[in-house]
Amino acid sequence: MIVKVTKEAAERMASTDKPIRINGELVGGCGMNVEFALWWDTEGPEDEAYQVDSLTFVIDRETIAYIGSELLTIDYRAQQGFRMVTPQQILAYGLQLKERWS
Repeated sequence: MIVKVTKEAAERMASTDKPIRINGELVGGCGMNVEFALWWDTEGPEDEAYQVDSLTFVIDRETIAYIGSELLTIDYRAQQGFRMVTPQQILAYGLQLKERWS
């Protein structure tokens, strides 16, 4: 998989030595949806790591399956926050980069 970060998103993601986790989780009852989140984290043994300039992203295999594309773009728009987009669809918008448990 290729992870791209737009200039606008990179400007909002302060350079840090902590990796940024891209996480997808199944939520809901009868109508299951995937809810995505971005947070600072550490790399686990089962994670895939992607280096984009000075940023490191970590993604577990289950989330990669939820993304369902070979290309993921992380963008930022003032009205929508961070967005995760594939060539096929917008996966999530309104995301904030934060500490995991905040």
